[in-house]
Amino acid sequence: MLKWLAHRFLRRMERRFDYDASYAHELLDASFPAFRRFMKMQMTGGGWRADAPRDAWLAAGIAGALVEDCGPCVQIASDMAVESGMSGEIIKALLSGAPTDPDAQLGFDYGRALLHGSTNLNQLREQIETRWGKRALIALSLRAISGRNFPIMKRAMGHAKTCQRVRIGNIHVAVSQMLKSA
Repeated sequence: MLKWLAHRFLRRMERRFDYDASYAHELLDASFPAFRRFMKMQMTGGGWRADAPRDAWLAAGIAGALVEDCGPCVQIASDMAVESGMSGEIIKALLSGAPTDPDAQLGFDYGRALLHGSTNLNQLREQIETRWGKRALIALSLRAISGRNFPIMKRAMGHAKTCQRVRIGNIHVAVSQMLKSA
């Protein structure tokens, strides 16, 4: 019964975001306990915003997906950000490498630096802690970390896709490949 409900939840999410979650269905079919643990890890870690500004927090999640994938996972992270109230123009700017809203830019830059182990990580960490505090720093970190988990699981299950343009509303955005490197 629980597996059936989980598959139903996944199908609804697939329709809602026009997303292929076949890897998650496969994970669920192979092991309900593994699926439950994966989803719990995602929801508890990546769902805690604390004191982080909304756009910085959402941008850190997009950065997490981008570090591991430039296709469907970046698309769904962007779609979820728009649904949560983030401007499509901000997302477009982040993905194309153009400067944008300072809060979103800081969250995005921090997420990328954290996951790449970049040389500017300490500077970004200090900026975040000074502006928003330790709890916001932790929330942005958890969001970036959890943002990369879906693409990694997809790759592990053999479902990784090649790079694609991300659609924000009716506009297709070419993801800057420079953003994927450290």
